[in-house]
Amino acid sequence: MALTTIPNDMHEVGGRFMHALTLAVEADLSLYRKKDVEASAVQIIVLLNKAMAIGVENMELAAAMLDTAIQQVEQLSARGYGGYAQAIGTAVHRNFHTPCGVTEAIILPELLRSYGSKAEPRLASLARQADLVADDLPDDRTARLFVSWIEQQHALFNLPKSVEQIRPQDFPTLIDDTLDATLHFYPTPAFYDAIDLEQFLFSLL
Repeated sequence: MALTTIPNDMHEVGGRFMHALTLAVEADLSLYRKKDVEASAVQIIVLLNKAMAIGVENMELAAAMLDTAIQQVEQLSARGYGGYAQAIGTAVHRNFHTPCGVTEAIILPELLRSYGSKAEPRLASLARQADLVADDLPDDRTARLFVSWIEQQHALFNLPKSVEQIRPQDFPTLIDDTLDATLHFYPTPAFYDAIDLEQFLFSLL
């Protein structure tokens, strides 16, 4: 990664980057995804990574690449591919007008770790095909490195580590909205109920 710091005025770009990344990863984790979805997810992640590198010298081109990545990933979402991080991000955006990508940047690593071995083979495949991790590492280590890479992008954009507006009393509404949305995305690697989702929401505080 060529960039080492991102100024605060890049929060909007960071939110869009993390939103596209989240949708790509969660689309690929869908248990019933069609064969073309993994190739699309890899292409989107590669495009996002290239946009970051190019952004050092040409922000206009990087922004155009980010727009392309978002268009591509929204096509996957429109086909019903998604997951809990996207659903929580949408619920928080609907209730508090926080950019989806900000919430997703916090939730996605926690969610992927919670899936454990159920998601490791696909996460490892994504990381290898996107040239983010060496080919000769085992799936579990590769998946962990990929999740760490996602967290690095969060830090790189200096995105918030919490959503200040949220209070525990808001959880029931956010959980209901999330469960309604994830009905369209199931089957995900694991099914989470209201109690499970509450634990993810605590990470936003």
